[in-house]
Amino acid sequence: MTRTGALAVALAFSVGAPAQAPKPFDPLAFFTGPTQGRGELKELVGKAKRTYVQSIGRVDKDGWLILDQTVKVEGDPDRQRRWRLKQVAPGKYRGTLSDAKGPVEAEVNGQTGHIRYVMKGGIKVEQVLTPLSGGRALSNRATFRKFGMKVATLNERIEKK
Repeated sequence: MTRTGALAVALAFSVGAPAQAPKPFDPLAFFTGPTQGRGELKELVGKAKRTYVQSIGRVDKDGWLILDQTVKVEGDPDRQRRWRLKQVAPGKYRGTLSDAKGPVEAEVNGQTGHIRYVMKGGIKVEQVLTPLSGGRALSNRATFRKFGMKVATLNERIEKK
């Protein structure tokens, strides 16, 4: 075999199969079953508070994700809330959240999910969900605004159980 032929064979074996692009983030699949979130809520005033969220999700026969949560924020009473989300177009979701005053809108672009809604009391929330390596955890970065001013941020890690 010529030197050029040996180099071509070695190169072919070292290159291997082309890398596959990661699958787009699928919020319905991720949030089906139990998940738990741990994070830190930083409000405009006061010290940061630890957060802990236990969730259980299921997809009903009509394609709705039903996500029931127990939310614990350090120093506050525990509260229960429910999300209902359904895919309405490729990468687009709509639904409700029990402590929101209007609809929840979500969009997935590749590996990133964006969720927007307005809470009771007029606080606008924007969440950015990004899968972490291994696919069993997400980063959740939420920004809370009132009258256009940032009043709080949440940095949370959500894991499948």
